[in-house]
Amino acid sequence: MEIVKENIVAVTPDNFGTEVLQCDKPVLVTFYANWDQPCRMQQPALDSIADKHPEIKVCKLDVEEYTAFAQEFGIMMIPTTIAFKNGKKVKRATGLRLENVLLNMVQ
Repeated sequence: MEIVKENIVAVTPDNFGTEVLQCDKPVLVTFYANWDQPCRMQQPALDSIADKHPEIKVCKLDVEEYTAFAQEFGIMMIPTTIAFKNGKKVKRATGLRLENVLLNMVQ
């Protein structure tokens, strides 16, 4: 598993419920793979959101490591980011997205 930034949570099928569905603040979950260039290019935007917006939880899920779990969310392309509020999916964006687009998903 990739070491993610201190304030970005690496989610797995085991901790997804606790970290995402039961979280009391908005959550952005990016489904990614380490080898994928657009996923790498999106990382600075995720880092910035995690640094500047403590009211938003930023999470990442490695689709290579958890393929079956990612398929449960219909992940067909990476990066895909899903915004959750109160345990429910509220918005979804596929492909490389700018920081302001990701922020708007949870506001």
